[in-house]
Amino acid sequence: MTQEEYNLLDIDFAHCPGSHCGKANECFRHVAYQMLANCTRDCYMVTNPNVITGKPNCPLFISNRKERYAWGISHIFDNVRASDLRGVRLSVMQCFGAATYYHVKEQLRAITEEEQQDVRDAFTENGYDGQSIEFDRYEEHYPVLMRRPIEFYTFV
Repeated sequence: MTQEEYNLLDIDFAHCPGSHCGKANECFRHVAYQMLANCTRDCYMVTNPNVITGKPNCPLFISNRKERYAWGISHIFDNVRASDLRGVRLSVMQCFGAATYYHVKEQLRAITEEEQQDVRDAFTENGYDGQSIEFDRYEEHYPVLMRRPIEFYTFV
């Protein structure tokens, strides 16, 4: 995680000092804790390290893996026959719900990896090659940073 990414964390994000945890190096909370040396905040939230003592799975664990988010669906219907367009579009819309579909279409909301697969599956179910679907652009981010309100991560 870069310092810039760290600075995007909410003020109430819980850092984990639990270096004794088996998954400490894979945990976003612990990596954030390690970045406190460069932190200029007056205060920060820390988890109770006793929560994970003797437990195989920490209930506070957040993976330190970036995900590939997609933005925009302006060209995914380009190779769909006109007679199939309505059905395919409705199938894709069901992946998100109507309101979210329009946010995705206008690039006001990113598309998660799981949603990208749902869109590909919708094309496959309608007789098209879903694996050939390409979204407008892609970005890699930590999921915890993407769960912020829309105005924090829109890049229009």
